Amino acid sequence: MPDSPVLLVEDDDSIALIVETILSTLDRGVSRAASASEALALAANTMPGLLITDLNLPGSSGAELALRLRDTSPALPVILISGDFDDSSSRDDLVPGAVILPKPFRRAALLEAITAAEAPKG
Repeated sequence: MPDSPVLLVEDDDSIALIVETILSTLDRGVSRAASASEALALAANTMPGLLITDLNLPGSSGAELALRLRDTSPALPVILISGDFDDSSSRDDLVPGAVILPKPFRRAALLEAITAAEAPKG
């Protein structure tokens, strides 16, 4: 759902700022967190329409975060970003239906990932 808020979870401030800036050009509301626990607190107030999360977060991983949020919102679109993504793992091993966005990425790749994540399933 394009007008729904985005929950951005990234512990690297420079990457978070870039993603947040790109999302602002799309007129998307963004809540930003640096950890899974921060993200869960934000989601308790407003469930996001899209989760963009780094896989490697302090504490719980981005995949664990996504699965916890999907307990409440099973259709939540998820984008997993990581510089350490292992091509031998599929996204469904991590979070079923998630879109993988390897770091570093360009604006166009992020936009494609958003479109893919929010596309109707089935």
